[in-house]
Amino acid sequence: MWRGIWCVSRSWLLYLDDLIGSAEKIGRLTSGRTVEQFVADEAAFDAALFNLQVIGEAIKRLPADVLALLPAADRSGPARLRDLIAHHYFALDPEITWDVATRHVPALLKHASALRGEGEQPDVQP
Repeated sequence: MWRGIWCVSRSWLLYLDDLIGSAEKIGRLTSGRTVEQFVADEAAFDAALFNLQVIGEAIKRLPADVLALLPAADRSGPARLRDLIAHHYFALDPEITWDVATRHVPALLKHASALRGEGEQPDVQP
């Protein structure tokens, strides 16, 4: 325990699994919907925001050598969005959230899933 907070040491692969799981959930939340339907469904919208935060936090926890294997757009964007959702939630644009959820998250999912397939390689250190 550190400063009253439990510190759990986790493998970077578990953070990658968190990222992939949240990206898949976002895909299910947006599938078959229009932006209007998505924004009108508060539960789906809020669930997507939560999962975007998980993705951003997971990205922050990946080691630098693993991050370097992702395309540049996938490295800092999710972490910055996580901070925006957490600290500037009042400034969120629902249409930008939709764009991220339907365009950027599927691309990140593809890259993260490919990386997960390579995750057992010994040259990637935690």
